[in-house]
Amino acid sequence: MGRLLPIAGTVLVLLALLAAPASAQQVGLDDAVRRIALQLQCPVCVGQTVAESNSGLAQDMRAVIRSKLEQGQSEREIMDAFVAAYGESVLSDPPKRGIGLGVWIAPVALLLFGIGVLFVLTRRWSRPTPSAFPPAAAVRTEQALVTDELQRYRDAYER
Repeated sequence: MGRLLPIAGTVLVLLALLAAPASAQQVGLDDAVRRIALQLQCPVCVGQTVAESNSGLAQDMRAVIRSKLEQGQSEREIMDAFVAAYGESVLSDPPKRGIGLGVWIAPVALLLFGIGVLFVLTRRWSRPTPSAFPPAAAVRTEQALVTDELQRYRDAYER
């Protein structure tokens, strides 16, 4: 029994060393699957990537990604295969051409437009505005005109 314990310990250490590269490869494969799955939108889930979704289709897509990676296909080849099957809407980041270019440019253009509107409004607000009420001298002049007109009317009526 005394000799069996060191041999069993040595066998366990050797098995652990043999299993370590396999688990490291598994972790590397899992990371690659997740990296690709994060770049793909789930076709049946709104706003979720294939990596985040628990739908059956997303699970199948992750399995396809894993099998293609195990076959030695590159990330670009896998992405192209999914784009061919589901269209460009499957990509998490829209392509930077065509209508997708508008998705990238529109927020910047709207931000610049908003800054321009704020600039114009602040310039208008900072300018002194003419008073809504006429100055006191103008009021007195107007009252004098009305008084004169009223006096002429009275003079004409009294005759």
